[in-house]
Amino acid sequence: MQVHELTEEERNRMCEQWLKMVGVEPRHLSREELEQEIAEYLSKNQPCSLATCSRDGIPRVSVVDYINDGLVLYIFSEGGDKFKNLSQNNRVAVGIGTSARKALSCRGVNISGIADVFTEETAEFAHGVKIFSRLFNNLKEEMGKPVEFPKGLMRMIRVTPLKMTYHHNRKGIKNAHWESK
Repeated sequence: MQVHELTEEERNRMCEQWLKMVGVEPRHLSREELEQEIAEYLSKNQPCSLATCSRDGIPRVSVVDYINDGLVLYIFSEGGDKFKNLSQNNRVAVGIGTSARKALSCRGVNISGIADVFTEETAEFAHGVKIFSRLFNNLKEEMGKPVEFPKGLMRMIRVTPLKMTYHHNRKGIKNAHWESK
C-alpha cells in the first residue's frame, strides 16, 4: 500500500476539520501572538528532549531541563555525548509536549535551531546561570545547602530557534508555524 504524504495545505485543512469536529474554533495567530503564546508555554519549564546529531548522522536525544529567555532556551549541563555531537554539528531539534492523554489537552512545540555552547569564562554562561537562579534556589531549599559545581565541569547550551511548530488544541491552535526573520 502506498502512503500519501500530506502537503502543508492538506495538513492544515485536516487540522482545521478535526478541531471543528471536536467543537473547537480554529485560530490563526499573528506572528506576535504566536511568539507570546510559545514564550508563555516555554516558561512552564517542562523537561525537553534535545536532539543532536553527530557528523556521521547518528542521532542522540537527551532529556534535559531548560530555562527560556523569550524564545531562546538555555540548558545547563555537565557533559555527555550531546557536547561531542554539538562540537561536530550545532543544528538541533527540541521537543516539548504536555498531554493528559486526551486529544484536546495536547499542547507542545517542536523547535529546530542552532545550539551554541558556552563555558564559565563567558558572559553568555553568566547570563544563563543568572536565569537559572530560580532552579538553583529550589535545589538549595531541597538540599538544605547551596549548590556548588566543580570548576570547569559545567557548560551552558543556548538554543536559538530557526523554526517552530506549535499546537494548543484546547485553544484551537494546530500546526502553527514560526520562522526566524
